[in-house]
Amino acid sequence: MQTSDLDGINNLLLRHDIHRDWVTIRLSSRAKRLIFKSSVIKGVEIVIPHAAKAPWVLEMTQKRIPWIQQAERRVRDGRSQLNPAQIDLKALGETWSVTFENTDKGRNGLLVSGDYALTVGLNPKDVFYAARNLQKWFQQKARASLIPWVASLAENRSLKYKKIYVKNQVSLWGSCSKKRNINLNRNLLFLPKYLVEYVLHHELTHLEHLNHSGEFWRSFSRVLPDCKDLRRELRSIKPDDIPLWASPGLDSV
Repeated sequence: MQTSDLDGINNLLLRHDIHRDWVTIRLSSRAKRLIFKSSVIKGVEIVIPHAAKAPWVLEMTQKRIPWIQQAERRVRDGRSQLNPAQIDLKALGETWSVTFENTDKGRNGLLVSGDYALTVGLNPKDVFYAARNLQKWFQQKARASLIPWVASLAENRSLKYKKIYVKNQVSLWGSCSKKRNINLNRNLLFLPKYLVEYVLHHELTHLEHLNHSGEFWRSFSRVLPDCKDLRRELRSIKPDDIPLWASPGLDSV
């Protein structure tokens, strides 16, 4: 199949009122089959093997039109979360209001006012522009909040660490290395304060016991007697509970 053959698929989508802004069609030399997939971040994707015949691809795409329409709606609805009206940082007890504008001043990034208010620039050509600027603010906010928080708890427990890193992690809330470096997920700020303290004390306890041995849990329990109950509560939190605009996947979009 050639690039010129894609016009037929584009016309098919247009006839069914499927907006091309939500759909990516690409030819692949590696794909072994015709692939239809979707995600809120990447949108609807149609991946076509180079060896595929144009009439067959058009026929198969026609059969998948109902699925593509549903996927387009899911993407459109999901992306509405990219521009939140407010940001609730439960760990800090802060709620920030967010407004968006297309002014030249706004397009330069993000403005912060002292009364928990953010003004974020919009770029009509880039749906993820505002979210990426929110992430820059959020990264700074997380570092300014979590690093002193850990330092204070470590001092109270007379524990020494080497460095603290705040990252945009996909699955881990925190970790502690053999070099005594502590890594923290910036999305901790969306959790209640008591769960954040669980994670911070958990990683600090690893400075004493690097594994999850019985001795680790005994030591941890002396600091947080209900640590195992808190562990179960933390594990019940799903990735969907984190706002889309803060998703690690936006880093590569």
